[in-house]
Amino acid sequence: MFPADQIIHLSKQAFWDVDMSKLDYDKQAFAIIRKVFDNGTWEDMLETVSYYGEGKVKEALITAPYLKQLTVIFVSKLFHIPISKFKCSTTKQYHPV
Repeated sequence: MFPADQIIHLSKQAFWDVDMSKLDYDKQAFAIIRKVFDNGTWEDMLETVSYYGEGKVKEALITAPYLKQLTVIFVSKLFHIPISKFKCSTTKQYHPV
C-alpha cells in the first residue's frame, strides 16, 4: 500500500502555512478537507473528493465549525445541500473591530 501523500497530490495553495510532509491524511482528514475547500484549487478539491469519497467530504464540510461564506455557498450548490444544514451557518463567529 502506498503512503497517502503519494496517492493524493495537493498544491501548496491551501497549505502555505503547513509542512505537508507532516500531514496525517487519515487522522487529519476533516481538517485537510476543510482547508482544501476554503483555500485550495479546483484540482485540489477534485483530488480530495477522489481520495476521501463524496460522503466523507460532505460530512467534514457540513460539520465544520467555520467555513468561508463563499465556500458554504459553493459546496451547497456543488453537492445540493441546503445552507441551513451546515453547522457553520448557524454558529457565526464574532470578530470585534
